[in-house]
Amino acid sequence: MWFEIILLSIVEGVTEYLPVSSTGHMIIAKSLLGMQDSKQLNAFLVIVQAGAILAVVSVFWRTLIKWLFSWLQLLFPSFVKALPGEPGESHKLRAAEGVFFRLQSLSVALSVIPFAIVGFVSKDFVKSMFSYYVVSWALIVGGVFLIASEKLLSNKKNERTLSELTLRDSVIVGLGQCLALWPGFSRAGATLIFSRFAGFSRTASAEISFLVGLPTLLGTAGYEALKEWKHLDAEWIQYLMVGILISWLVAFVCVKTFVRFLKRFSLTGFGYYRIVFGVLLLWMASRGIVNVN
Repeated sequence: MWFEIILLSIVEGVTEYLPVSSTGHMIIAKSLLGMQDSKQLNAFLVIVQAGAILAVVSVFWRTLIKWLFSWLQLLFPSFVKALPGEPGESHKLRAAEGVFFRLQSLSVALSVIPFAIVGFVSKDFVKSMFSYYVVSWALIVGGVFLIASEKLLSNKKNERTLSELTLRDSVIVGLGQCLALWPGFSRAGATLIFSRFAGFSRTASAEISFLVGLPTLLGTAGYEALKEWKHLDAEWIQYLMVGILISWLVAFVCVKTFVRFLKRFSLTGFGYYRIVFGVLLLWMASRGIVNVN
C-alpha cells in the first residue's frame, strides 16, 4: 500500500499547479494502480492537497508576510509604528505600501468568490459529472484553449506583473476559475488562460494562479477534509502524514521550476500534452481498460 500512497502523493504534487488537471491524473493513477474507491482513499485524496498549499506558502512566504503585515498595520497602527523600518524609510511610505499590499491581497481573496458561489450552487451537479468521458473532454478542450490563447497573444506585449493586479483583474480570474468546476479542466489552466488575457506575462500569470489557488484550495480542501476526516483510522493517518510531506516537497520543486520554465517557453506544450492525454483516456475507456463510471 505504501507504494500506491507515495505514487499518488507525487502525482498530486506534480499536477496541482500545472495546467494539466490534477483530477484527470489522479483518476487514471488510481485506475492503473488497481485502487478501489473507498471513504478512506477519498479522504486521503482531499486532505493530501495540504502539501500543495504548503508549497505555495513556502515559495511565496515573503509576499504573504507583506500582506499579513499590511493588515496588522491597519488593525494595530500604534504597534506597527513602533517597529523599526528600513533605513531612511518614513512612516508615510510604509503606510502607502500597506495600502498597496492590502489591495493586492484583497484582489486575490476576492477572486475566490465567483468560484465559491458557482461551486456551492452547482456542487451536486459537479459531483454527478465525474466520469472518464467528462474528464477526457475537459482535458482536450482545455488543451485547445491553452494553445489558442498562446497563438492569439503571441504578437501582443503581455508584460503586466503581479504588482499590477487590480480588483477588476480578480473578477476576471475568478470567473475564469469557475471553468475548473468542469472535472478535468484544471484550475491552474483556467486561471493561467484568463490571467494571460487580462494582459499579464506568463510568469506573472503563473504567480497569480499559485496565489489564487491558495485560498481556493484552503476553502475546498478544508471543507471536504472536515467532512471526510472521520473516515481515517490510525493507519490512514500515517499514510496521510507521509503523503502531505511528499506532495509538499514535490509541489515546491514544481512551482519553482514552472516559473523558470515560463521565462523561456510558452504554454503550448502543455496544451498538446492535454489533448494527447485526453484522447488516450477516451481510448482506454472505449477499450474497457478503465471503468468509465
